[in-house]
Amino acid sequence: MKRFLIFVFLFPAIATVSLYAALYLLSGAMVDSFSGPAFMYLLAMAPGLAVAFVDWLIGKTLIPAVIGTTVSVYAVLVLFLAWEGSAPAIFGLGLVGAIPAAICSWLSREA
Repeated sequence: MKRFLIFVFLFPAIATVSLYAALYLLSGAMVDSFSGPAFMYLLAMAPGLAVAFVDWLIGKTLIPAVIGTTVSVYAVLVLFLAWEGSAPAIFGLGLVGAIPAAICSWLSREA
């Protein structure tokens, strides 16, 4: 239960910060209002639940959960973004999912 709470509440916050940091580094765009980050936070709650489920499944294997979750989320996001876009943007935005996945997986591991 702790894993799902961490991923539902912390994953969207870290993903929002990662997204705006990546957008700033890639295009120089800055946040002009706080409605965008609030919407992004709400939008990222569903992927947070999906990543929590993936983390739970990988935690039952011999692969370390932090590594397995990070790599799988990065790969899925890069494949999803590969339909259109340039390579630096695709690999940069892949970190938007991988960074929060790694942090949340690390925080939710068993002691």
